[in-house]
Amino acid sequence: MGIRKVAETIFDRAKLGLFGFGKVFSRPKYAIFGIFCIILIAYILSFWQNGNGNWQLICSGLPLGDKLGVLGRVFLNIGENFTSLWGISIILLAILQGIVIAQLVFTWRHREKNAALDGASTGGIGAILGFIALGCPSCGIGLLTPILSAIAGASAVAMAETIGKIFTILAFSLLIFTILGLGYIDYVLASVNNRKEKHAKSN
Repeated sequence: MGIRKVAETIFDRAKLGLFGFGKVFSRPKYAIFGIFCIILIAYILSFWQNGNGNWQLICSGLPLGDKLGVLGRVFLNIGENFTSLWGISIILLAILQGIVIAQLVFTWRHREKNAALDGASTGGIGAILGFIALGCPSCGIGLLTPILSAIAGASAVAMAETIGKIFTILAFSLLIFTILGLGYIDYVLASVNNRKEKHAKSN
């Protein structure tokens, strides 16, 4: 098979994957579930966005009202994310993860469990990389710096930041790959279901 043929096959599967994505989210219950997941993930990423400061406040001796205030301010942080490139990256990551979760549920419910597990594995790796790079960048750099210090010495921090950017690109790539892969399967599943429904009505 030539390179052109391979490229055309990949393009066709990606196109059908987008159609499958559309079929899943054209169903209200999956669209609502996906939006819920997006908001939840955006909240979690924003909570840890500046390290573990919010967690320390929650675990401190602050009054309950102040702790609730900390939790409430995280929603403001979500809105503030739209004002910076880094914050927009967090929102996009949350959107991709929410889409993947909704697609996984659709695929699993239609008894394609192996495909769902494969998607969960790939999407899960993307989610972990995204959390390290974007959701808690100070945590990620903190984890990487000691390891890199033993290898690169004084340039460890700069290397950790570079690796964080690489993790971000990998996270987005893996999540998009998962969305298109699951979308292709979901397109097939939705098409089969539509044919069954039409056949049942005709009988």
